[in-house]
Amino acid sequence: MSDWLLKVDDLSVRFSGSKGVTHAVDGVSFEVSPGETLALVGETGCGKSVTARAIMRLVPEPPGIYESGSILLRSSDGSTVDIALADQDDVRRIRGDRISLIFQDPGKALNPSLTIGRQVAEVFGEHRLGMIFEAAGLDASKAGRVPRRIVQQRAGVVSKTGYGIIHRSAARRLRRAVDDAVAGALAETGIPNPRKIMSSYPHELSGGMKQRVMIAQALACDPDLLIADEPTTALDVTIQARILELIGEMQERRRMAIIYITHDLSLVREFTHRVAVMYAGRIVETGPSLDVLANPQHPYTQGLLASIPRSGTARGQLSAIPGSVPQLISPPPQCHFAERCPWAAPVCHKLSPVLTEIEPGRAVSCWRFHRNDLVADEMPEPASEWVTQG
Repeated sequence: MSDWLLKVDDLSVRFSGSKGVTHAVDGVSFEVSPGETLALVGETGCGKSVTARAIMRLVPEPPGIYESGSILLRSSDGSTVDIALADQDDVRRIRGDRISLIFQDPGKALNPSLTIGRQVAEVFGEHRLGMIFEAAGLDASKAGRVPRRIVQQRAGVVSKTGYGIIHRSAARRLRRAVDDAVAGALAETGIPNPRKIMSSYPHELSGGMKQRVMIAQALACDPDLLIADEPTTALDVTIQARILELIGEMQERRRMAIIYITHDLSLVREFTHRVAVMYAGRIVETGPSLDVLANPQHPYTQGLLASIPRSGTARGQLSAIPGSVPQLISPPPQCHFAERCPWAAPVCHKLSPVLTEIEPGRAVSCWRFHRNDLVADEMPEPASEWVTQG
């Protein structure tokens, strides 16, 4: 895609520990266009969340190590910045402004000791000081000289600024401007009586309300890209549908790109344009969501889809991928799925395949699709079906 917004190229993230180096993300590459929704799917521990945090440089260093790769973010004027190489000041300006993240568990992501209003106001204090000052009728050119805590605490702290000692009337106007901005962000997510919610603490809210607060915080500054890390995992089915519809409506209004991290393939089918299937730190298949789900080509993708219970499945009988996910501590140079694959051949245990385009917009990381006659001769016939377990 030539009009990409985010381009991740050969990203590798390692974790150094006492037992060795864990290859959490291993040569991951993908692109996201403006307004597009990309799904990252795979079982727990495959590297989805680490990939998301790496994009925002939230992987702690150490023990995390950005081994290789680039994370390019393109601006509307065509200029690009490599987040993997940017200094922390530049990353802080991007994080929450151009790229936002909805964490998997809002109960843990929200600070239990701060009110909702204070936590959402922090986003405006970090990225929209000028807007707040203009709304308060103050000189926006001096906004950068005002300590951020004034806005974050809703102008409750009197401090020296470009105005000398800030006047009480100016503090009141700042407080009012921040309250209006926070209330507007909360109201946009459908929270009833947002001004009352602003004075509440996270433990006073339901799971659905906390998730809406997280969405309001993430979208407060109109980001170009939203990363949603399993945003509906802790919610019941009815609330899940409302949250997903809300994110979709806000995406349509803002032409915002979204990366959904999920293990729910029904969500992928209904809400995403493209899908990237991850296994053991690598992307093994990618393409348009409906095409991949209708005609999966990688044996791991086929195993995932075969494991979904259907109306005709006998009671107590489920298809399952044999074996278990390999340890990623200094793994050998081979296909990570080789030990569990019904098509595994000698070459799969010797070399690691790369993503190979099998048709426009679709790519698979499997030796069966490499144009190599010697490899093709080594490939056995695929198994007729996945193992059924009772």
